[in-house]
Amino acid sequence: MAPTQRSAGWQSVPVTGIEDLTDAVLGADLEATQMSRGRLSGSLAFAEQDGIVTTSGLIDGRVILTGPLSLQHLTIGIGVRLPAGTTHWQHDVTASNLGIYRAGDEHDSFYTPGSLYVAITLPEERLELEAEQEGLVLETRIACATGVHSRNVNGALISYLDRALLRVHAGRSAPADDDIDRRILVEAARHLARPPYSRRLKDDPRLHGRIVVRSRDYIMSHLSEPISIDELSAAAATSRRTLHRAFTEILGEPPKAYVRRVRLHRIRHDLASGEERACTIALIANQWGISDLGRMAGWYREVFGERPSDTVARREAEEIWHSAHR
Repeated sequence: MAPTQRSAGWQSVPVTGIEDLTDAVLGADLEATQMSRGRLSGSLAFAEQDGIVTTSGLIDGRVILTGPLSLQHLTIGIGVRLPAGTTHWQHDVTASNLGIYRAGDEHDSFYTPGSLYVAITLPEERLELEAEQEGLVLETRIACATGVHSRNVNGALISYLDRALLRVHAGRSAPADDDIDRRILVEAARHLARPPYSRRLKDDPRLHGRIVVRSRDYIMSHLSEPISIDELSAAAATSRRTLHRAFTEILGEPPKAYVRRVRLHRIRHDLASGEERACTIALIANQWGISDLGRMAGWYREVFGERPSDTVARREAEEIWHSAHR
């Protein structure tokens, strides 16, 4: 199946035979059975952004598709145009239906001519993260059970998807605000998640633990660079206030203090190990994002009970002793 057209990050390919529909969701390797006579037609379109794979299918024929949509990730599908006779798991489905497919679960659908759908495939954690950003709680094992959701997608989104996807399948540029995967992700989070229980957010250690884990991953990757609270909040997908609360509850200090503490440990490691023997204390401190040497010395003494120069002196004394006793 050779690509023919591209538009705004999308790759559109024609459907010329039933074998093309094994990729009715990109990477699924479905079993496709043609139920109509003659040449099958239509098109598939794919896009990938920020770890989300988006697939849309425009099918002009009667086909059965079976098999898992993904062995590793969650897939969320929306019917944009589903003519009469379209079924999932032998139950009638219509436009605006939202389907959820857990990793490895069997998909079983019967599409009729003129069907138009779109699906996003993503890690469950990504949907959970989006729900958190919306101030909601997603319990994926419950909310994301494989099947057709009982509540339909709002009509405004369906109208948007219909216009945007038809342009994509035609190889034309989608609307200027084309962010199809993002719109589906937000809709799915709002659709499947629930408001938090009345207990205060600070009483939820599981949520705060995830915020701290994501924040620490970001900190370790950017320790030698300036790290703002806004950047850290964005990396943890939470607000500044919740970020502060999570760090205070889990680690006993606010995020800026934690960043400084980790930097001080990196400085101490370099001073004590002699790996940066040719560097001054000031240069080592600058390498780890602390430029004020006087304040650094005070923080260092508060954490380690000695001055940076004491650490260097002890290392040098140990080196001399080991050299003399070889």
